[in-house]
Amino acid sequence: MRNTLYRQMVYWINAHRTWIEVADDSLFREHVIARSDRTDYLVSRTLVLRAFRPHGECAEGTVWHIPEHDLDRALATLRKQDRQFRQRIKKAAMYLTAKDAESIIQLATHGIVRLELLEQPIHMTSKPYRL
Repeated sequence: MRNTLYRQMVYWINAHRTWIEVADDSLFREHVIARSDRTDYLVSRTLVLRAFRPHGECAEGTVWHIPEHDLDRALATLRKQDRQFRQRIKKAAMYLTAKDAESIIQLATHGIVRLELLEQPIHMTSKPYRL
């Protein structure tokens, strides 16, 4: 996954969150990928999501680790399913929407995590840049 696309997805999750926040977006972990004839070990970036309030069956503090490999597979699946999404992403990563980020996470976690992002962004205080 391109870094700009990954960062845009992290931005949408943080800006429109309801009960899940990004705990860590720069964690690198070793993951096991099972092949038909062998097992491969892969070190990749991992998106860490944390429930900051209870929601349904998920308690506060529940953590999900989503490897970039799963995000890539979800992105490829979404490209095959949605023609408009494919055309938007081909132009630039800035065309990724909050709904797209939610779909990617849902596909990557096999429907376990549903972000339920808000349409209106939450006011986020940002640190001013100093020159």
